[in-house]
Amino acid sequence: MKAIDFRLDGLEPADDLSADLYDCTWVGDFKTISQHDAGERSFIIAFDTSATWGYPNMPNIVSFDIIRDSSQAAFGMRRAEHATFAFAQNWLVNRGCPPDALAPTIDAPTPADDLSVRVEDRIRRSGEHLEVVGYQVIDGSDVEGWSIAVDRQDKDLPVRLFLETLQPDQFTYTVREGAFADHAAADTWLEHRSTPLPEAPEYRLDTEALRTSAALSRTASLPLAASTSPASPATPVNSPRSSRRSL
Repeated sequence: MKAIDFRLDGLEPADDLSADLYDCTWVGDFKTISQHDAGERSFIIAFDTSATWGYPNMPNIVSFDIIRDSSQAAFGMRRAEHATFAFAQNWLVNRGCPPDALAPTIDAPTPADDLSVRVEDRIRRSGEHLEVVGYQVIDGSDVEGWSIAVDRQDKDLPVRLFLETLQPDQFTYTVREGAFADHAAADTWLEHRSTPLPEAPEYRLDTEALRTSAALSRTASLPLAASTSPASPATPVNSPRSSRRSL
């Protein structure tokens, strides 16, 4: 990962908040994960290497919105911390970055399946409908992290748990979204995990398609019950029909 570069030479903070944020941002601590430049504006997602040495569960992904005004020799800075890359994308998309412009520019783990891709895309494009209220960061030897968010558009199952699991050997990860009626139910599930993660209604068709695909793969791999010969033609095996939705 390359060191972050805000390109602020010769520019002064345009307001007190920008000055404060710049003063507490040690540039050497941040490595760029993704960046999109639009004229004098930069949308940046970076990894905070100092988070490893900070307090437990400190978020290690930071998004920056940098606006330069060369005519005034000034700049504005806004930043936010996140537990996962998708929520960092969401924050910048809400501030005007094109949603498809923030793919990682480094060698990073990739989604293990199409459902993970869809869950992350939902986060990225959810606007301000999802409000993160708690998280557990993936760091060091950990292979799992999660974020709890409130979905302002769902009155029945507003509390959403986004569970991210790494597969280090494959250099991949999965993301799943669970839906709960309240925070107590989500906390109870996280503590005990005695049942599968409750499916969010947005993905039920997707998980049904994945199960159907797996069932069809198992059926296709079964050997025929009887050998075939020219004198005894094989009876056709009818594969089960299933409607699959493209993910």
